Amino acid sequence: MNSRILQVFQRELTCPICMNYFIDPVTIDCGHSFCRPCFYLKWQDFPILTQCFECIKTTQQRNLKTNIRLKKMASLARKASLGLFLSSEEQMCGTHRETKKMFCDVDKSLLCLLCSSSQEHRDHRHCPIEWAAEEHREKLLKKMQFLWEKACENHRNLNVETTRTRHWKGKDIFHRLHLSKAKMAHRREILRGMYEELKEMCHKPDVELLQAFGDILHR
Repeated sequence: MNSRILQVFQRELTCPICMNYFIDPVTIDCGHSFCRPCFYLKWQDFPILTQCFECIKTTQQRNLKTNIRLKKMASLARKASLGLFLSSEEQMCGTHRETKKMFCDVDKSLLCLLCSSSQEHRDHRHCPIEWAAEEHREKLLKKMQFLWEKACENHRNLNVETTRTRHWKGKDIFHRLHLSKAKMAHRREILRGMYEELKEMCHKPDVELLQAFGDILHR
């Protein structure tokens, strides 16, 4: 493919907010697309009406659907990038002189097909790198959706507490409600931080994602 055409193709599969290949892309009313996590974090205060980051047109944030075709295309682009990485001399198996295309889930190493069948790794769980990476991204996206639902719930509760403080004049009650609001605000920042960390992990190159996946879920 002509390099100029390739650059245009890659740009069309890049989120204009994070400048990475799309993960879980959504297309809003005006037709522009963003990573769902980027869209959520950009408008973190959960307004019903927002402005598109690209064209500034007003759009509704409700019921965002994943753009499946765009998601598949972005996945193909990541696979192409992985292919270039694996084709380097550094990723050749020193023993068998074959490309390391398999990932061992036990010791987090890259293996060629022959090494993955060896006695050392025979009982380990291993699979093609590109398949494992996309599977792990889907797991991270599910965790992120859970965190976002918790953040939305926390935000609704915070709004309720804010409304209540406006109607209470008793000093002790007001103090307790103020502490409750502070705890919710702190929880919101924690949830946001966790969400952002998982988003950054999703955008890592396939090999880095696979090697760090267990650690981030544990944290």
